[in-house]
Amino acid sequence: MLLAVVLAGCAVGPSRRPPVATVNSDEPAAPPSGTSAPPSPPPSLLPPLIASSPQLDFTECTAGQLTRLGGAAAFGGRDLRLGCASVPVGGAFASGSGTSAAEVDVVRVTLGPAPGVPTVPIAVLGDPGRRTGVEQAVRLAARAPVDLLDGRTLYGVDVRGASAGGVDCITPGTRAALADTDPAAADPTALAPLAAAAATAARTCSQLLEDSLTEYDTATDADDLDQVRRALGAVRLHAVGLGGGAATLARWAQNHPEQQGRLVLDALPDPTAPVGLTADQRAAAARQALDAFAQNCAATGCPLGADARGAVADLVARLRTAPLPASPTATGAVPGRRVTAGTVVSVLVPALADPDRWPALATALAAARSGDPAGVLALAARTEDDGGFDLGLVSTCNEEAERPTVDQVAQAAGRERAVDPVFGGWFAQRALVCSSWPVPTDVPAPLAGTAVPTLLLGTSADPVVPLTESQRVAAGMQGSALVSWLGAGHGAYPATPCISGIVDDYLLRQDVPREETVCPP
Repeated sequence: MLLAVVLAGCAVGPSRRPPVATVNSDEPAAPPSGTSAPPSPPPSLLPPLIASSPQLDFTECTAGQLTRLGGAAAFGGRDLRLGCASVPVGGAFASGSGTSAAEVDVVRVTLGPAPGVPTVPIAVLGDPGRRTGVEQAVRLAARAPVDLLDGRTLYGVDVRGASAGGVDCITPGTRAALADTDPAAADPTALAPLAAAAATAARTCSQLLEDSLTEYDTATDADDLDQVRRALGAVRLHAVGLGGGAATLARWAQNHPEQQGRLVLDALPDPTAPVGLTADQRAAAARQALDAFAQNCAATGCPLGADARGAVADLVARLRTAPLPASPTATGAVPGRRVTAGTVVSVLVPALADPDRWPALATALAAARSGDPAGVLALAARTEDDGGFDLGLVSTCNEEAERPTVDQVAQAAGRERAVDPVFGGWFAQRALVCSSWPVPTDVPAPLAGTAVPTLLLGTSADPVVPLTESQRVAAGMQGSALVSWLGAGHGAYPATPCISGIVDDYLLRQDVPREETVCPP
């Protein structure tokens, strides 16, 4: 019996699928006399799901990881069990000599005890500097439809430098200076502190990381991923990637098309986008995300009141002329640091990208309006001191080929400041962060895709990778299908039943979504 499954709440454009017949009898329907049976549907282009046994020794680590993830709420009420292992990567290990230049962490996530039989491995890659592969795998296991874990196992795959004791090359004071620049600064003199902090970060990272500095990039991560694939025993790698993790998967698939399985690329960035275009589109998406935050605030009765957007704009304007001094004992305090308009915007953008953090964001901003900067500093500490800040900056600058001058950035920031009282020129200013970094030797290449259909997800109000960027990448990727979510946050899966149903159908039932599928907020 063929069942036609319709995803509620999803709008679709034109379809090239064959008609689906529905038979309502327990007996197979016979074709009418004198006619032939209808043709069978064409075989799926998606590779089969094949169970395998990892060649790794996993150590039970549920309790330790639970502490790192912030407590039991991270498991969403499910009985998740975690096992930890590491995979040697790089160096001579790749050629089989047995030595390794580095290791990447792999965490097995199962619902209940790990099964004693082979399962289908699904790798999960996070976004370096924002969310680790382990965090993303637990997030999916806690929120995605439970059938995703029936006969399949999620493996959170981190990248080099993401584990404890990873990339740590920027001082707390320099991190603060990179964050605290006034988002309205739009002339070379006002931008000089940001440029100086960027130069200091580039110098200290070059000194501490030495020859390994340039190894933190998508190309290296893609090579490491193939060694992880082999360690998982996967002939074909099925995977879900977010942001930079999606970029790693896309690069890996182009290098290893024969090993590509079913790939879900959520918030895939465009490696060839000019920095000016990227800044403009991310600023527009951030304004949309702030609108969504304000609407949620009004609906839930948050401490910012009915006009949360106006309250945020008022706070940013006040801090521009009257920064709040931080208590020396406050979380995230740097000696002499003051909470500025730049501090607020620097915590606002990553918090808007994660709706789970909206209640804490609203509370922190409301307290700052009353003269208490502790909440904002705590959010800044989460962004700057969680071990991902330095890796995110190093990875970004190793990928970004443009190095605009301070004068060019000032002009771009001035244009944005004129239309945006909250974010001002903050997104345009970010181009200066990599200004003193070595220019990559490899020119970023467009993502061409492969013969295996790939599922792309994009989110309209994503201040990290907006929908317009996902649309641009999808247009050039062979065989890709883009599903758009009209919501807010960095990454669409598994935000709504519409998105979760589509991903489930793709990963588990060989169902490639129709063109122009759109999920509501």
